[in-house]
Amino acid sequence: MAPSKQWMQLVDNRLDKAYLIGVQKCLDYAFQKTGEEYEIRCPCVKCCNTTLGTHKTVETHLQVYRIIQNYTFWYHHGENLGEPLSESEDEDGDELEECESEDEVQELLRDMYPNIDGRTVHTDCDNLIEEEPNIEAKRFYRLLKDFEQPLYQNSKASKLSSLIKLLHIKSMGRWSNESFTMLLKMLKDELLPDGANLPKSYYEAKKIIQDLGLSYNKIDACTNNCMLYWKEDSLLDSCKVCGASRWKIDRQSGETRNKKGKKIEAKTLRYFPLKPRLQRLFMSIKTSSLMTWHTDKRVDDGIIRHPADSMAWKSFDELHPSFAVEPRNVRFGLASDGFQPFRNSKTSYSIWRVVLILYNLPPWLCPNSPGDAIDTYLQPLIEELKELWEVGIETFDASSKQNFKLHASLLWTINDFPAYGNLSGWSTKEKLACTYCNKDTSSIRLANSKKQCFMGHRRYLPLSHKWRNDKDSFDGTKEKRLPPKMHSGIEILNQVQDLEGYN
Repeated sequence: MAPSKQWMQLVDNRLDKAYLIGVQKCLDYAFQKTGEEYEIRCPCVKCCNTTLGTHKTVETHLQVYRIIQNYTFWYHHGENLGEPLSESEDEDGDELEECESEDEVQELLRDMYPNIDGRTVHTDCDNLIEEEPNIEAKRFYRLLKDFEQPLYQNSKASKLSSLIKLLHIKSMGRWSNESFTMLLKMLKDELLPDGANLPKSYYEAKKIIQDLGLSYNKIDACTNNCMLYWKEDSLLDSCKVCGASRWKIDRQSGETRNKKGKKIEAKTLRYFPLKPRLQRLFMSIKTSSLMTWHTDKRVDDGIIRHPADSMAWKSFDELHPSFAVEPRNVRFGLASDGFQPFRNSKTSYSIWRVVLILYNLPPWLCPNSPGDAIDTYLQPLIEELKELWEVGIETFDASSKQNFKLHASLLWTINDFPAYGNLSGWSTKEKLACTYCNKDTSSIRLANSKKQCFMGHRRYLPLSHKWRNDKDSFDGTKEKRLPPKMHSGIEILNQVQDLEGYN
């Protein structure tokens, strides 16, 4: 069991006995659960779980700087999801209030219905005028409340929480859809009381999740990565660029249908819509308050601990003041990479994932092949990002009880060098591989290995530096060139404006 976390609310009185005892129990628990002997991550507001420290060092930091108040799930320190909280007592035997481990679905429901169990939730926004949730938020809360009905009469578990846990077990256990349907049928017909509110099949279970907006859109793609069968092209049976069939073709029969008479798509994009997920973040009091952490809670002391401390973030605010004035507007980083999902690397199959990272969140909650044709698969994401930047989307903020126009921006992309080349469209191979130097890349081809070698590093030295004239220690030449000029975004766009498909 994890120790009680009630002491974390005493950060303004860190000499209180309850706070000091809580720190000790937290550290004892962390060292035991992580198995570390000497150092663990320090969860104080200065280190933000990014720096290792000894037992004494972390204890001192928590007393001097205080613990991160929003760090209530100690995943960096060995706590498991759903782990119960134990009662905690101080040395005088006075019990601290027990922090109950609540069902996450019940917690989300309480965000909209604070009096659902007789309790009242107070927020820090009492001076603001509360508003009714918008249409999308009302629909979501209505569905959520309907699915929160008991699984059967006098059941402690709800239909939704039971279903989510069953689907999680199915995913972790790699069950087939058929076996999951068999389990649901047995539970409903043989184990649960009559009238149990449980779906009969995997299809019905998946439909409930889709109604809540937790599913994805399945978009077929050309087997040669030319296009998506999307929007006005959704009914095509062959690629309008290369003419390849949309469907898998049986090698023996040459037919596009399998034995069951069903067509199987040759390649598929699974796209998780962005806008409803952003809206969901603000429909929960817990996460909506975290989405403005970079403005409300961040300590600006000149040390970079969060992207909001960087010059890039501050420069963006200066360039786009209308965006920056609303702290709830979302900033993203984009990470992408390809991987082989199967153990047998000889299997001709790969997945290319593109992940958006929310930079509004605190550091401890912030989090990486189609080849050059990856832009084909980014079309739905680009369209949503453009709409979120130019138009925005009406969103209900559960923490302030207000509707606002949510905008979002992509600040950075995060990749290894090969993935960077695919994402940017610039070849990271051969003699012009450097995206910074662009056409001024300095490279030579080695005669024996037949590989490109990138030289010219002395160009970055001051003009008076002695190494610029040192021929013997380098390649036998003096370096008189200036460093390459960094190209602006407009110059890069001018380079690609004549490419087919640019518009």
